[in-house]
Amino acid sequence: MLALVKTGSGTAATGLLEVPVPHAGPGQVRLRVTATGICGTDLHLLHDEFPSTPPVVMGDEITGVVDEVGAGGDRR
Repeated sequence: MLALVKTGSGTAATGLLEVPVPHAGPGQVRLRVTATGICGTDLHLLHDEFPSTPPVVMGDEITGVVDEVGAGGDRR
């Protein structure tokens, strides 16, 4: 899957990268993201104003549908 990833310091170290599709662990669900946005936190990370340890996947405000349920998980 494609993800916006910060791989180092500064804005030039951010780009779209192919990353492995995760699987839902026990008690978890996985979402198929249908839309995402950039929020203030992402901008602070982009400009090195928040501490982070790369690689950091950006874009944590999402909408999506559940497409996998881990053991003991529930679609509700």
